[in-house]
Amino acid sequence: MIRKICVTGGIASGKTTVVNLFGELGGIVVRADEIARSLMLDHTIQGELTTALGRSFFSASGDIMTGELAGHLFRNPKSLQTVNEIVHPHVYREVERRFNELAQERSGCFVVETALAVETGYADWFDTVVVVSAANDERIRRLVELRQLSGEEAQLRLDSQLPQQVKVERADRVLENDGTIEDLELKTATLFRELCDYE
Repeated sequence: MIRKICVTGGIASGKTTVVNLFGELGGIVVRADEIARSLMLDHTIQGELTTALGRSFFSASGDIMTGELAGHLFRNPKSLQTVNEIVHPHVYREVERRFNELAQERSGCFVVETALAVETGYADWFDTVVVVSAANDERIRRLVELRQLSGEEAQLRLDSQLPQQVKVERADRVLENDGTIEDLELKTATLFRELCDYE
């Protein structure tokens, strides 16, 4: 049997680090963002996005200019919602396809990193929802120092997302990530053993 685990949280909370650790411990890892990026190459989806947003976020060769698009979406909540409504149903269908492919022959934990599981209602599909949380000032510091955003840009990105507390309230488990990487590694390993029955 494969347990379906959702790892979610706000931007710069540390969810990617947690998922990386789950993968190192033996989890089967799927990342919704990676699926979304590959789906953006699909002509049908590109056509829907072009209709919704115009051609200004696509290069002459048809590639999405992700930096420009991200900046636009974080400043325009309606556009962000439109893109999510176009892309995420396809993402979740692909996640389910991969799970169904593995479920017949594997056991362990199927770990999906997805930022929007709570917002889209998709969290209910999982056996366990893990929310990675961190204080807002720490998340802003990470965005400024690690992603070279301005303080204003970092705050805009936080403001564009569902409040962290709403995700925490939906969680089956919460991993607080305000300490050191060693603290997070220990918490993640303990949780992984609990959820995946590894000794």
